[in-house]
Amino acid sequence: MIPEISALLTPGFPVIQAPMAGVSDSSVVIKATQAGFLGALGAGMMEPETIQKESRNIRAATSAPFCINLFVLEEPSSNAPDLAPLTWLTDLYAWHNIPFSVPEKCAPSFPAQFEAVLAEAPAVLSCTFGQLSKDQIAACHARNIAVVGTATSTPEALAWADAGADAICAQGIEAGGHRGSFLTAQDQGMGLLPLLQEIRSAVSLPLIAAGGIATGSAILAVLALGACAAQMGTALLPSTDLSLPSPYRKALLNKPFGTDTELTNAFSGRYARGLQNEFLRTSRGKATLPYPIQNALTQPLRKVSAQTDGEHLSLWAGQAVHLGRDISLAALAETLKKELLDASQTLKKQWLSALS
Repeated sequence: MIPEISALLTPGFPVIQAPMAGVSDSSVVIKATQAGFLGALGAGMMEPETIQKESRNIRAATSAPFCINLFVLEEPSSNAPDLAPLTWLTDLYAWHNIPFSVPEKCAPSFPAQFEAVLAEAPAVLSCTFGQLSKDQIAACHARNIAVVGTATSTPEALAWADAGADAICAQGIEAGGHRGSFLTAQDQGMGLLPLLQEIRSAVSLPLIAAGGIATGSAILAVLALGACAAQMGTALLPSTDLSLPSPYRKALLNKPFGTDTELTNAFSGRYARGLQNEFLRTSRGKATLPYPIQNALTQPLRKVSAQTDGEHLSLWAGQAVHLGRDISLAALAETLKKELLDASQTLKKQWLSALS
C-alpha cells in the first residue's frame, strides 16, 4: 500500500528534515528520525551504489520510514562546454593555486539513481529540479513508494498533480539551498505564505511547506494554511549532529539578525540561496554554465575553501538563518514541540478572547 504522508509523521510533530544534498547523509537521517522528524536522505548527487549503501545504513539503525530525494535531470550533452566566459572562475582557481579542469562526468545518471531508489523502496521519494513522468510515478507506486514533487509555483504543483504525485512540497522563495523550479524562473517566486494559499486553492493533494520555517510558531502558521507538514533545513544546519565544514558552521552561528542571503547560480548553474561571501560578490553578473556542469567546475574550489576561510564555499542558508540553534536534533525537536504547543494555546486564547 502506498503510504499517506500524514501517516508517516510523528503525532503532534509534523516536521520533515529537509533532504540537503551533501549534508543529510544516513547519519543525519538516523539522528533526525530518532528525534522524531521524518528523515530525508539528500541523494541528488549520490551514485546509485551510494544510495543503496546509505539506505541500508538507515534501515540497520531504525525501522522508521524515511524519504530519499533526487534531482530530476536530463541526460547531459556530449558536447564540450564553452569555457571562454568563465575567466572570472579560472582566475579564482589561479588565486588558490589549484588546477582548473573539466571533469569527464559532472553528475550521476538520473535513470540509474531512480532504479536504485526503486530497488531500495523507501517510504517516500521526493524530487526537485524537474518532474517524474507518469510511468516513473507508476513504477514508484508499484513498489509502494509515495511520490512528493517540489513546486515553487502553482503551475508546477498542477503539473505534479496531473502526473500522479501523492503530495506537493511547496517551496517558498525564502528557502535556503537550491530552488526546485522547473517551469517557472528560478530567480523569482512567491513567499511561502502566499504560495501555500494559492496552491491550496488549486490542488487537493497534501502539501508540505518549505522555506523560512525555524520555530514552532512558524510550523503552526503553515499548518493553519493547509499544509500537512513543515519541512525544515536551515534551522537544522547548526545542530551539533551535523558535520559541516568549520567556516560554514561558523558563518551560520555568527550571523546577526537582518543578515542578508542571496540567490546565486554561480556555484552550480542553478539558483540557490546562501549567505553572502567573497565568491558571491565576485560572481555577480558573471556568465555561468548550466547545472550540473557549473556545479562540477566549482567543486574543487569549494573543497579548498571549506578548509580555509569559506569565502569561496557555498554557504547555503534560508532567510531565517539567524534563528538557528546550536543544539542536538533531539533537543531541537523537543524545543519545537514545546513552541508548537505554546503557540497553539496562545492562538486559542486569542481566538476565544476575540469571540467574547
